Amino acid sequence: MKVLPLNDDNQLQIFMHPKRQDILHLLSVEGPATAKMVSDALNMTPSSAKHHLLKLKDLGVVEEDHTQIIHGITATFYRKAEITVSFGALGQDKQKLVSDFVSHRIRDELYSKPRTHQDEDGHFAADQLSGIVHLSREQADQIYQLIRSFIDGHEQKQQGTEAYAYSMVAYRV
Repeated sequence: MKVLPLNDDNQLQIFMHPKRQDILHLLSVEGPATAKMVSDALNMTPSSAKHHLLKLKDLGVVEEDHTQIIHGITATFYRKAEITVSFGALGQDKQKLVSDFVSHRIRDELYSKPRTHQDEDGHFAADQLSGIVHLSREQADQIYQLIRSFIDGHEQKQQGTEAYAYSMVAYRV
């Protein structure tokens, strides 16, 4: 998967804008959408949605998916780009800021409504894990690559899939 390193404050401000994060979340969960569809889902004007979509497109995290004639008007559908955003070049303080922001968003959504470990059909619904595992460096590399490969292969919405949010932090102690 392609990696997009964020190198400066301007790129970080574009990416971390709360409405833009909402748009990225929407595109990740629902799939391709027009500016009008985004505006309806996020309670904003179509021109504001288009502005934010174009900022995200210029940054490289959103791309055009396809166009379609709707009521005689050519509508552009946008999708989240198949890209991993890297914050490593921003320095530790800004990395912590991004990490806190992302963690809070995911945690807030997790606890925004009652959830159980399994849904009514007995399928996995939600969980939060924490702990220490003991791995060789080779095992750590192997598990990281396995997880990255799995995530990379499942980031785009497909027929018969449901969206699951995740947050993973792993580091050598």
